[in-house]
Amino acid sequence: MYLEETMGILCWRDIVDMLWSISAGLNFIHGHGLVHGNLHGGNILVECDVNSIDTKITDTGLHLPADKLMSFQQIYGVIPFVAPEIFNKNLLTKASDIYSFGMIMWMLSAGVRPYYDRPHDKQLIKEICSGLRPSIVNGTPAVYSRLMFQCLDVNPLNRPAASQLHECFGNWISEICDSPDPSDLSNQFDAAEEIKFSNLKNFDFNIAQCHEMAIYCSRPLLDHA
Repeated sequence: MYLEETMGILCWRDIVDMLWSISAGLNFIHGHGLVHGNLHGGNILVECDVNSIDTKITDTGLHLPADKLMSFQQIYGVIPFVAPEIFNKNLLTKASDIYSFGMIMWMLSAGVRPYYDRPHDKQLIKEICSGLRPSIVNGTPAVYSRLMFQCLDVNPLNRPAASQLHECFGNWISEICDSPDPSDLSNQFDAAEEIKFSNLKNFDFNIAQCHEMAIYCSRPLLDHA
């Protein structure tokens, strides 16, 4: 996984670039009236070279029509990335994909997988459905945190559309990567970058060890819900 390759150290400009690419893929899926249904950190492919980084969504076998709410007998996925309404009602929607996107945002900002240090079991599901979300990582730009928690909102109607995410990250790239003039947004990310790399002297370069019951492979979850 890319996080292991980079030891969890990603610069903010690369994070924004990666999320812009992921949001483009999700916007394409939703724009064709489909939902992904199983979006998580393990099915994001990253290709990078000296000058660029490209990110793509894979594992598209669960793409399904999204013209109406869909109900299934089985819940399938990776618990930390599954929206709470799926556990409650077994419903897959475009909004549940957005929740998964929000967890990917947190994972890239933190440099570790969500809930890596605890069992992925019924107790975790219960807490997620009761409002548990990962804590904001120190130094995360406020504008990033706001968007991330909007994606993770317990009410699916409050989450942004994939098209809005794609437009937002495109605007961020223009301001923080392409524009030579400083702005409030670029200043936020510059300050976050300074905090991130000033903390490297205290950084443990051993990737955090996952709990033995933290499972990041997609699996049937009906028995856990």
